[in-house]
Amino acid sequence: MTTPELTVPLLRIQTRSGERYDSAIDLERVRAAHRPLHTARTEVTADGNTAAAIATLQMWRAVIYPGFPITPSTKWIETVAAHVAAQPDGIKRVKLLEAEHAVADYMAGAAAACRDLVFPTATSSVGLDHMTETTRSLGASGLGNVMIIDVYRATANYPLCIEGDPSDTLAHRDDGFIQIAARGKQQIYDTVLQAPCLGMHPDVMTPTMPGYYGIKDSHRNARLTVEADSAIHAFQDRWIRPCPLPGLINGDTAFGNCVTSRFFQGFKLEQKRRMEKVFEVLPAIGGDFERTFGRPGLAFFDAAGWPESGGVDLAVVSMLTPFPSAAVREKLRRARAVLVVNQAHHMGRGHLTLDVADALGNLPSAPRVLSAFAGLGGADVSESTWEAMLDVGRRALAGEDVADGRIYHEGAAL
Repeated sequence: MTTPELTVPLLRIQTRSGERYDSAIDLERVRAAHRPLHTARTEVTADGNTAAAIATLQMWRAVIYPGFPITPSTKWIETVAAHVAAQPDGIKRVKLLEAEHAVADYMAGAAAACRDLVFPTATSSVGLDHMTETTRSLGASGLGNVMIIDVYRATANYPLCIEGDPSDTLAHRDDGFIQIAARGKQQIYDTVLQAPCLGMHPDVMTPTMPGYYGIKDSHRNARLTVEADSAIHAFQDRWIRPCPLPGLINGDTAFGNCVTSRFFQGFKLEQKRRMEKVFEVLPAIGGDFERTFGRPGLAFFDAAGWPESGGVDLAVVSMLTPFPSAAVREKLRRARAVLVVNQAHHMGRGHLTLDVADALGNLPSAPRVLSAFAGLGGADVSESTWEAMLDVGRRALAGEDVADGRIYHEGAAL
């Protein structure tokens, strides 16, 4: 028995963590095998899960879709599976696994095998919790090609609530993922398209977790603009370059994954440095996206406000992790009082309140930071509720001693 000769000689490159063989995987063949979903820009009607699914299906680098159904993210994998089943001779494949922890393990293994392909899935609430033993290990891995789309859901089990508030994603802020909140179908689609560009950037190499609200966005339809696959490929290819680290297929990763404390600290230092690069890379990707497609790209805040409010402004944070402290400080440095509205339960003043207070704490004249909770469990935040919360801010500006950290609903402080 003879071994067939390689048609292309392997190019062997030494790296700090092993050897890389750049010709072992023919990415151009993978790219050429992609079957376009859309050949021109078009408008469609879709819910949030479908919008996210379309975005991942249009990526030529996404060929394997592991998943497990859980409300309210199930339609993402259903949409992907229906498309893949309609093209039995296509290159894309769906991998349904027995539970969410298996999905996370599969993604980690597949992403490590080929660092130049994108491996997406969608989950929610307890599904994300079941992935934790793997997701907490991925932050320092350099596997920026892992993307977990989190469809926000209030609680895991008791009291069971399938509507959307960001309790699940906020509980996983220390997993080491880049977490970006999207609102509305168009922003969901656009954010999912940009996330791999950020996570796979050679200065960042950190897994991403774009997220959106369950039910309100995941299950309700709206019109959105879908770009041609070719335009998406051109945009992503400008930002995604071959990974400098070896994978299991195209390299020798003999460095291993078990270290003593002496080396563990070094891994965490590198992880922190890469995460901090997000503050430089994200605005550049967002700016390029806006120039290319004419819509706002990734940013630290949503464009929002009340021009007629007479001095009251609204800033909606999109970047959850890493938290953009410097951008928050610059945006709010002239404020006299800041009211932070939290949409997830917290035993203290709120996840975002603590981040905002930390960001503003070193200002020479730091504004007063107040906390409120509204929309817990995905409840609607009515106009009367906004008025009640804003009244707290007005009274604080007048020097009154106001209650902090209250839950508001239907115009009342509970």
